[in-house]
Amino acid sequence: MLVRGVIFLLAATALGAASRTAVPAVESKPHPCRVPGAPEPVLCASYPVWEDRERASGRRIGLHIVILPALGAKRAPDPVFILAGGPGAAATEMVPGFSRNRELRGRRDLVFIDQRGTGGSNPLDCDFYGDPPDLRAVAGVSFPLDAIRRCRERLAQIADLGLYTTATGMDDLDEVRRWLGYGKIDLWGGSYGSMAAQVYLRRHEASVRAVVLAGVAPVDELIPLHHARAGQRAIDLLFDACRADAPCRAAYPGLREEFQAVFESARAGVEVEVRDAGGRRVRVRPGVSSLAEGIRHYLYGGDAGSLPALIHRAAAGDLAPLVETAIAAELNLTQGLSLGMLLSVTCAEQLPFIDDATLARETAHTFLGDLRVKEQRAACREWVRGAVAPDVHRLVHSNVPVLLISGNRDPVTPPEFGERVAKPLPNSLHVVFPDGSHGNWGACGRQIEARFIERGAVEGLDVACAGARTPPRFLVGPG
Repeated sequence: MLVRGVIFLLAATALGAASRTAVPAVESKPHPCRVPGAPEPVLCASYPVWEDRERASGRRIGLHIVILPALGAKRAPDPVFILAGGPGAAATEMVPGFSRNRELRGRRDLVFIDQRGTGGSNPLDCDFYGDPPDLRAVAGVSFPLDAIRRCRERLAQIADLGLYTTATGMDDLDEVRRWLGYGKIDLWGGSYGSMAAQVYLRRHEASVRAVVLAGVAPVDELIPLHHARAGQRAIDLLFDACRADAPCRAAYPGLREEFQAVFESARAGVEVEVRDAGGRRVRVRPGVSSLAEGIRHYLYGGDAGSLPALIHRAAAGDLAPLVETAIAAELNLTQGLSLGMLLSVTCAEQLPFIDDATLARETAHTFLGDLRVKEQRAACREWVRGAVAPDVHRLVHSNVPVLLISGNRDPVTPPEFGERVAKPLPNSLHVVFPDGSHGNWGACGRQIEARFIERGAVEGLDVACAGARTPPRFLVGPG
């Protein structure tokens, strides 16, 4: 699900990912294979690790590995390891997108390892709403507790859910690095993958040559605490852009008030008729949190220019297009996540550390409010809490060269996150795309990343193209 151009972090769980097949817990050396969506043959491998790394006994799990060989004849010894978002997304599902990245692949292998609990690496998949999804349930709550209990009971037969944390996954990755025969490596981490990359850098710094963090999530961030604040900032920037655009301003002069009116309707309890993927009409009652999260997830895309028209239409009484858009954004964002993995990571590393006073303060005056955190807290009470290291929330200090990239309109990892991560990294450069969202920086971003990886340094890096403005293209008329 995680594709280049849209990277995901801790999305609301609207739909469990389709069940995946775990690779066997056996060693299989890299061999030619085909990956759907990749234009040429690649290399596949599998490697067994102890589920309980500390005890080194009990269950072994297989890690699914795909390698995109470098394209040029003069290959560099340091490959780029790609770390996926979520948590819960599979790195190997990013192979088709990266296979076309000729700049990055010129002299370096690209290595994709499904982190334990994702993809083909003993995936912790949960099916919350059925297939096809029940849109009434999707529109109602983000974390259905009955389904979470059932999923926990089922997964407990194949996994110790407390052993699927970020640090453990990064120790797996370093073991695979050694097995593949690589020395120093480069890291590319997107969204939650940027957090994972920081954890790897802290635990295995001697093995790292350079790091790209795209859509930066700090290790000291108690996600999803600031989803509400980041979402409010993104929608405010969109509304400001509409006010600065003469046709949009003329068409929707009361956009902020109309946005509030939509949520007042949801709070009052309104039924909306929507169409499912098969074209069938379904009556749903949108919950405030699911509607808000769907809108926030829609803002992940590069251009949310149709949103003002949808809000205006909803405020006038026709909520169906906006609700359908929110549901589609939820499903699009989450259908590729192993949602049990999302819970194992967040219930160990983030949710237990969010206190009520901080929650109230940090979510005040936002359209999402504290609902997302409270729903996810309730889900964590039904899950298993793994152990974490004392330094789990300490920012990483390192002299390794690090390139950080943020989008100014990002509704989940805003630029201030990148600024925070960069402070204890003296050899870092933070690039902000003024109209970028969550991972949408196109050819310019790819070029900057490839130049940085090639140089292995931020000094003198040409990032001028990042300053180009690409304001939203507003749809003025029916939503």
